[in-house]
Amino acid sequence: MSGLVAIRLAEVPRIVVASPDLLGDRPLPRHPDELAELPWLALRTFYRDEVELTHAGTGETARFPIRPRLSTDGLQAIRNAAILGLGAAIGSQWALVDDLAARRLVQLAPDWRAATLPVSLVYPPSRHQPARLRRFIEVMRVAVPIAFRAVQAP
Repeated sequence: MSGLVAIRLAEVPRIVVASPDLLGDRPLPRHPDELAELPWLALRTFYRDEVELTHAGTGETARFPIRPRLSTDGLQAIRNAAILGLGAAIGSQWALVDDLAARRLVQLAPDWRAATLPVSLVYPPSRHQPARLRRFIEVMRVAVPIAFRAVQAP
């Protein structure tokens, strides 16, 4: 949309997860090559038939094709299907942190991440911003990054 002001507030980390039941006795996958062989759940808003991950330390990227068992545009549907052991999935870390802590899900290839999602505050431009809008922007510039840092995977 043109004519709007956008302020980037944070980046939402996205991680690869699965139910421990999906892995069975297999060791935890550490590299994307090991992930390609798992059944997958696709969040079609972001990925449909291919996954791209980036190593958090080196910046190396890896891509591999997937044939999803389930494809949806709902993060909670993907989360629930992953908990039920239907496949591996990529989701926003904040939405999965409780399931990771409760061990309903495990993080796969923990050094690898999907592209982050930007969180922006968008509003129409104005020569004279109301004081409450200026204050809201100030609060959000501090609160949103703190909120996403506070929600870290265990």
